[in-house]
Amino acid sequence: MKVLKQTVYSIVAAGLLSFMGILVETSMNVTFPTLMKAMAVNLETIQWITTGYLLVVTMMMIASAHLLKKYPAKNLFLFAIACFTIGTVIAACATNFPVLMMARVIQALSTGISTPLMFHIILTQIPREQTGTYNGMAAMIISLAPALGPTYGGLLTANFSWRQIFWWLLPLILIVFVIGLRNLTMSAADTHDRFDWWGFVIFSACLIAIDFAFNAAGKTGFMSWHFGGYLLIAVILVILLAAYNRHATNHLLDLNIFRNLVVDWHLLAYFLLQFINIGCSFILPNVAQLVLGQDAFVAGLILLPGALLGAFMAPVAGRLLDKVGAYRPILSGVTAMLLGCLAFVISHSVLTVGLICVYFILMRVGFAFAFGNTITNASKQVKMSQKADINAAFNMSQQYAGSLGTGVLAAIIGAYQLQPGKTAVTTAAGAAVDYWLLAILTVVALLSIWNSRRISKKVGMRDDGRF
Repeated sequence: MKVLKQTVYSIVAAGLLSFMGILVETSMNVTFPTLMKAMAVNLETIQWITTGYLLVVTMMMIASAHLLKKYPAKNLFLFAIACFTIGTVIAACATNFPVLMMARVIQALSTGISTPLMFHIILTQIPREQTGTYNGMAAMIISLAPALGPTYGGLLTANFSWRQIFWWLLPLILIVFVIGLRNLTMSAADTHDRFDWWGFVIFSACLIAIDFAFNAAGKTGFMSWHFGGYLLIAVILVILLAAYNRHATNHLLDLNIFRNLVVDWHLLAYFLLQFINIGCSFILPNVAQLVLGQDAFVAGLILLPGALLGAFMAPVAGRLLDKVGAYRPILSGVTAMLLGCLAFVISHSVLTVGLICVYFILMRVGFAFAFGNTITNASKQVKMSQKADINAAFNMSQQYAGSLGTGVLAAIIGAYQLQPGKTAVTTAAGAAVDYWLLAILTVVALLSIWNSRRISKKVGMRDDGRF
């Protein structure tokens, strides 16, 4: 079945808008030391530029199941690109941390809509036998952002100003606007769909409490009452949300999708893979600068080869799924990521720019084979009417994994930096713990996919998701 050019252009428009959001997100990671000095704040505060941004993106994505059903695609796109443009201009002009943080929140509204919109178009408009290929292409578009982001941000920060990260996006915003305006035509599926406001508020409060807990740990340590207090609030909110969902007649998502254990195990693996991916993108540039003494440009450049190679391997991984099924490329990819994490664990005390570059290549190629194929295979387990729900669940999981990953790993480094000693030494010690954590989480992701495969075989399902 031939795919219409208009559909392809629609995917490109939503994908490029998502690309710009992720580009800025990963660009900002290498500017942290510069912004800490310019705005007189510490690492635990400045990391909210990424953590807070991803938190708002997560909240928007959990709402996207409702938005994608109720509103036409073009309306959502126009709202998203308007938010991104406004946020970009405000960020470029920001003179203090609160204004910059506000700008990042406005930009987050855009990415929280554009990414689910792109995958929704693929899952509903692309034939089943080609979804792996197109999801791979989508993964390549948004994977190029983490590939280029650190280098883009480092180059502009080292040679011009961090503000140029935002100004240089304005011409691309105009191009994306024209493409989307001309091609997005998909109508709303259910204009009478009702939004679960109470569920949204409780769920969002829970996510915020968890992020605040780890931010407090970075400032006062993991044994402080601040960390324990926020964590207790999060637990109470989880219990409240569970009780609410048992009695509510309306839900943020169709909870029936979670009755499928294959979906559940895939969702856990998807979350952990993004936690590891964004975690590395946060740790490594800061280790390069604070431990190895490199400037922002070099710190961003060391991630470029791995990120670029991983991005271009994403379509290959998608086509492989369409040909041989999901589990072989996914398991191979997660195994490669585990080997990369173990390399960091073993070599943490003798890391060089070259070693970081090589290990990150291994991790990013593995990520390319595992990540996009995980959501593709999970989407094949649900009905067409549930595509928006599974899309929202996985994209929400992806973004919150990035938010939580940045917050947790920054908290560990921050807790070590509270100890006496040179910043380079304490940062290296905290990073070593981070490497161990990422390795353990990779093992959990590997076991999740392996268990999912076992369940699929038990019920007689083929690797391509069919019985």
